Amino acid sequence: MPQGQYKINEVIEVTYQATAATTGLDDVTMEIYDESGAKDVPNFPDVIMTEIDATGRYTGTFTPDENGKWRVMINSAVKPGKSLRDYDIVSHNIHSVGGSIATSEANIRGVDSDTLKDLSDQIDGISGAADSPPVIG
Repeated sequence: MPQGQYKINEVIEVTYQATAATTGLDDVTMEIYDESGAKDVPNFPDVIMTEIDATGRYTGTFTPDENGKWRVMINSAVKPGKSLRDYDIVSHNIHSVGGSIATSEANIRGVDSDTLKDLSDQIDGISGAADSPPVIG
């Protein structure tokens, strides 16, 4: 199951907790498999993860360059055992969509800073006036 959706060409930080919170490991490695399932060593070499203080937690990053499911395998020769994590890479994640909506809303408001409710009320007023027949007399 994917760890979540991430936007293409944005850095993903991976954190790994060693068993028994083992500190001082210098060989915790991330192997990165691209969207085709291949290990693309020239573009994505193995990453030696860095320990966060002396917590037994290790971190590393990668930046996916294609949409699809990416996989990271974490391993240590000193503390054997593999951890697999899948990442779903997409063109737009929820954060980028939210930013686009905010920008669109700002554009809709225009230069006079009417809120969307103000504009809706104005449209309702115009619609109501158009529905009433003219008074002749």
